Amino acid sequence: MNNLCYFIIIIFFTSFDFKAQTIKGTVFHENEAVPYASVIIRKSENSSSIHQYTKTNKEGFYQIDLKESLDSIWVEVNALAFESQIKHLSSIQKNKQIIILNFNLENKPTELEEVVITKEMPIRIKNDTTTYNPESFKDGTERVVEDLLKKLPGIKVEENGEIKFKGKSIKKFLLDGDDLFNSQYTTGSKNLSVDMVEKVQAIENFNENAMLKGLVNAEDVAINILLKKGKTDLSGDAFFSYGIQDRYNVSMTGLFVNKKTKGFLTTAYNNIGNNYSPYDFSSEITSLSQKSEKEEQTKTLIGQGGFYSQLENKYHRINSNFNSELNLLHKFSSKITAKTNLGIYDDRLTRTNKSHTEYSINEEQFVINEIEDIIKKPRLYNANIQLSNKVNDSFIWEYIGKANYQEIDFDSNSLNNEVAQKNEVKTTNFFTKQDFNFTNRINENSAVTGVVLYSNNRAPQDFLLTPGLNIEEGNTNAVISNNQYSRFDKETFKTKGEYYRNFNKAKLKLMAGYLSVNNTLNSSLKANYSDGTVYTDRLYQNRMRYKYQLPNVALSLSYIKKQKYGFAILFNNQYYDIALNDEIRNLNRKEEKFVFSPIMKFQYVLNTKSNLVATYSYNEIVPSEEHLFEGFVLTGFRSFRNNSPNISFLNTHTYNLNYIYNDTFKVTRFSVSANHNNRSNNYFSRNTINLDNTFTNSFLLEAGNRDYSFNLDFERYMHFMRTTLQINGSYALSFDKNIVNDSNLRDVESRLLFINCVLRAAFKSKFYIENNFSYSTIDFLLDNVIQNRFSSFNDTFKMTYKIRPDLKANLATNFVFPDLSKNNNYLFLDFELRYTPLNKRFQYALIMRNLTNNKKFETVSISDYSKTIASHNLLERYILGSASFRF
Repeated sequence: MNNLCYFIIIIFFTSFDFKAQTIKGTVFHENEAVPYASVIIRKSENSSSIHQYTKTNKEGFYQIDLKESLDSIWVEVNALAFESQIKHLSSIQKNKQIIILNFNLENKPTELEEVVITKEMPIRIKNDTTTYNPESFKDGTERVVEDLLKKLPGIKVEENGEIKFKGKSIKKFLLDGDDLFNSQYTTGSKNLSVDMVEKVQAIENFNENAMLKGLVNAEDVAINILLKKGKTDLSGDAFFSYGIQDRYNVSMTGLFVNKKTKGFLTTAYNNIGNNYSPYDFSSEITSLSQKSEKEEQTKTLIGQGGFYSQLENKYHRINSNFNSELNLLHKFSSKITAKTNLGIYDDRLTRTNKSHTEYSINEEQFVINEIEDIIKKPRLYNANIQLSNKVNDSFIWEYIGKANYQEIDFDSNSLNNEVAQKNEVKTTNFFTKQDFNFTNRINENSAVTGVVLYSNNRAPQDFLLTPGLNIEEGNTNAVISNNQYSRFDKETFKTKGEYYRNFNKAKLKLMAGYLSVNNTLNSSLKANYSDGTVYTDRLYQNRMRYKYQLPNVALSLSYIKKQKYGFAILFNNQYYDIALNDEIRNLNRKEEKFVFSPIMKFQYVLNTKSNLVATYSYNEIVPSEEHLFEGFVLTGFRSFRNNSPNISFLNTHTYNLNYIYNDTFKVTRFSVSANHNNRSNNYFSRNTINLDNTFTNSFLLEAGNRDYSFNLDFERYMHFMRTTLQINGSYALSFDKNIVNDSNLRDVESRLLFINCVLRAAFKSKFYIENNFSYSTIDFLLDNVIQNRFSSFNDTFKMTYKIRPDLKANLATNFVFPDLSKNNNYLFLDFELRYTPLNKRFQYALIMRNLTNNKKFETVSISDYSKTIASHNLLERYILGSASFRF
């Protein structure tokens, strides 16, 4: 203990430099560092002799230790393309501490005698920044920034709008260096007009907190959109589309920029399947707005319809959507900045789902047919505010507040085999969060940060099923309806402090924090009988309180040796205090445990283009609240769910090995990785399925499970052909367990192969083509015997032909083979004709979708004991006339 105290004392005192007459600071221009600027010290203002001299480093930082004691000096800074600047320091003998002297340089006007215009390269790479020239990749079909990003080598846009660069999710989406959108950046990427974009920059080794520069190994990525000058004072676009079957698509965006303010407003209304918002209520894919706050948000148990499809939204998403977002950033001064995000979302989604499921369980075979006509009406109101204050060059604080309110009205008419039922679900969700954090840069080699966060989330649900299901044994009266009530509440409090210390090639981080999470669930199921009686039972009730407290201390150390190899180690020490109280069954469970969770990473640079990365982590995870309630909850018109509660920890070992090759000059990227997860225990399902109902019980088993995956990612851009080739593939093995209809514990293996290939090419500025091919196959094995197998194939082809400078034609085909074992395939055909007058402020288009007029889409899904053939309706063929205006 004494040695530990001495070590901490030494670390603390070495964080400070006590040097007399040391002058240091930063040279910058418009908040950007000026590297390699000359810093000269003279004894008198008019002296031509140089007393001392140094240069700034690449971060714009300099430091000079005076050779002799002086009471008055002149400090001069010179840099190419900037005006020289001189500052006078007097009476410096009175101050024996370090003197901070920063310089903000002004541009130096230069008169050019001759200007030579050369063709700009499509991609330029300088240090950690890759700059794209959009004009080299456009084909005329792009309307918003997201359309452009999909065509830039190295950048990928996921289905939920998430942007990745070289396979890594971006941390920030910036406009001229400013973070206007926070985590909801799809508001910008899906709505900002591509005509406002001058350049696109992908910034690697990005550090969100600039005050920690040099103290952490920044591994994040950011996208910075450079806006066209002269178009950004007040600019935007508006378009209106209308066509047969009363189809419409209306949108307006506006961007306002000056030295102090950036503002972006977008409003859209459509019924052709588009979603311009950062929210998603029509699929199981986690939207970015949900992903960023996943740990603080609570769960919901009652289902609200299935809207997922492997097709694009424009074919299957039958909606009537209104969305409006306002994002505003204002700089009150060079130190104080405020950001506001306001959003409104309203939609009406409809779908008809049909399914035919064949079950084969324990030598028993039966069939369940389901039909459901769905109407889902989500409404959302969102407000964020962020205030940051850079008190001085070494201290900054930030406050973030958020309020999010959602309402979802779900109505459906279902047919469970031959039983007709009406489903009505009302869900509200109210989420608030308060976050205060600060950073204090102690000196060049150390800093401290602190965070205090509080969030509160409540999500009540009411489910009315008519006619209902009989839940009382022996009662022969008809059940008029069921009332299922369910409400999860979650309260989170977190505080954390971090100390950073730089030791030349090594970086140290000490962390200490406290986390408290309080979950409650109240639920009850009632049956209303024809004789007027109402029945419920403790078997169908929950009053659960689940709380855990978590103080933790962690030590992180990273080391890099001459850019040749490096390693990072995190030792996380956590003490859990868990309490689970079930008031209905009068059960109380407690668990206290010390958990040690290490994370290790090793990186070896093979050469300037390739490196090898290996990681290992071990973690013990607290059980999630949706696995701890014991009373049954009616989650759908034929489905019940409950658990066998157990508050034991989930133990997980994770291994990863990744080889990365990146040739920036040839714009070639290749990576291959192997991943393995091994869990010594896990939650498994006990399913009881009959013609009327499905009961699912989740239970913890010490047997555990494991999975393996192998991934390939290749991309090559060939500028002389203006061609990009992307190949992605993965093979996954998963070893799981389950119990079905009183069977023994079954060993289930699944094998999944996925291959995707994308080719984009341009020919003499006349033709642009893109072909996207994907193939997947999955096998389910029970005791090493194949039970079900399923393969699918999809090919999308797009072609743009420039008929003349002001007229372009776009053709798109989509061949889909949902099940290669059957002869059911689909062809989707789209066509667009776009006319842009020479002034480019107006654009007119004729848009045709689903010309082959597919009215429904059928697909297949399998498990180890079932095969389901499901279908849903589609947006039928329509034609739109469109006009747009840019200002």
